[in-house]
Amino acid sequence: MVPSSTAAVASPRRLVIDQPALYRRVGFHPHAGQEPILRSQCRFQVVSAGRRFGKSEIGGHKLLTEAFKAYYRRAELEDLGKRAEFWIVGPNYSDSEKEFRILWNRLTQLDVPFDKPGSYNDPIGGNMHISLWGGRFQVHGKSASHPESLVGEGLHGAIVAEAAKVKERVWTKYVRPTLNDFGGWALMTSTPEGKNWFYEMWVRGQDTMQQAWTSWRMPAWANPYVYRHATTDEAVEALRRILDQRLEPLTEELCMRLGVDPEVGQLVADLSTPVFNQEIGALFTEFVGRVFQDFDEETHVGDLKFNPEWQTFGAVDYGFTNPSVWLLIQVDPFGSQINVLDEVYQSGLGPDEFAEEIVRRGLCPAGTKTFFPDPASPGDTRILESKLKVRHTGGTGGELKFRIEAIRQALKPLHPHLPVEHPESRPRIMFDRRCVSTIKDMNDYRYPDRKDEQDKNSPEAPLKKDDHGPEALGRFFAGNFGKVSAERGRARVSQATIGR
Repeated sequence: MVPSSTAAVASPRRLVIDQPALYRRVGFHPHAGQEPILRSQCRFQVVSAGRRFGKSEIGGHKLLTEAFKAYYRRAELEDLGKRAEFWIVGPNYSDSEKEFRILWNRLTQLDVPFDKPGSYNDPIGGNMHISLWGGRFQVHGKSASHPESLVGEGLHGAIVAEAAKVKERVWTKYVRPTLNDFGGWALMTSTPEGKNWFYEMWVRGQDTMQQAWTSWRMPAWANPYVYRHATTDEAVEALRRILDQRLEPLTEELCMRLGVDPEVGQLVADLSTPVFNQEIGALFTEFVGRVFQDFDEETHVGDLKFNPEWQTFGAVDYGFTNPSVWLLIQVDPFGSQINVLDEVYQSGLGPDEFAEEIVRRGLCPAGTKTFFPDPASPGDTRILESKLKVRHTGGTGGELKFRIEAIRQALKPLHPHLPVEHPESRPRIMFDRRCVSTIKDMNDYRYPDRKDEQDKNSPEAPLKKDDHGPEALGRFFAGNFGKVSAERGRARVSQATIGR
């Protein structure tokens, strides 16, 4: 039964839980940023929040309310042979454990009797399950990295924790369909990670035409329990301008005068602007973390075959201390599918040795049409032409951001309307498993986190590290799909539309 200390917080006839009374009973005092989210009755809720805002507290206490709703409906649920079931889905078990732990601790605090067996709190082993009221209320902690666990009956609600790190198909294939049976709700909480699917859900919540959706942006400083001094976006920007122009040193007095919590002020000084905007300000930016956030080995890597009907190319990034890279690339007759079949990725090679290694490995097969080199090393290119018996193609320069965007566009699905499991569903570009080093670069190439890592002349540029495979690939996109000179007589799209 419900302990007498909590029985007064519900109205059995209307099945409405007195949230404030329940929260007071357990000593939870939501701050002003959490309150509107907890009060909202919207079916789909999306919360973009900075670090230390208190995202997990929202989810855990939302489920606490649901536990007592199920208590007052337990006879009805039993008559129907149903249960009120909820999932907490995170990228890994450690992510879903936070909300689960809050719920478990609150129920324990209230002396709510857990069903035994049926209730387990083992996040290390991935066994997180709460069962109450003879199984009529159930919560499961799930990991998106184990899709086989994302099966079950219809859900009354689901929390997607750190949603920006979860693959979109986890929501579309596994979570969203389970909400249909009972008109279940969803709460997505996350610190943003670029403009990925979580951003699209957040935008949907801002659309007044989408009445079932709502969304919030909650910077970290909205939590007064961590950041004790009131802070605004405008005050943060004022401090950033002063620090960037070196008008005054960072002091507590300066922060207080501008209206910035001193700890927030220190983060402004330490972190690159994009990282601060994302991790602390909960803003969506393209220039944080991995450069190719859509790259997913499960989707973009496979066992590919050489196809004699496709055009064959090489792509080059020169090096010596850094690795020299040659990518063997094929493109289908329609120019829509691109396969990166193999690589030379090796340090300590002069241009002659580099060419010899390409030949030795058989990575410039007969019929190779051309190769796309770094234009900064014309002498090395002449040596490759001589050794490989293949002419190079120019037009491989231009701004780095255009080459990066070309690769990003190619990582997207060719037929976005098709489900992931459809046999014709594939991204425009794929990599063979043999391209071990280039695949690693695609995963590791990133933007700077701290101001002292930034290029002063180009603060939004990625780090010059783990970029050799992407550099070669970018030369291919610029040369093959970008602007070329008029004398080549070939109509190509401009760099601004590479990869569309």
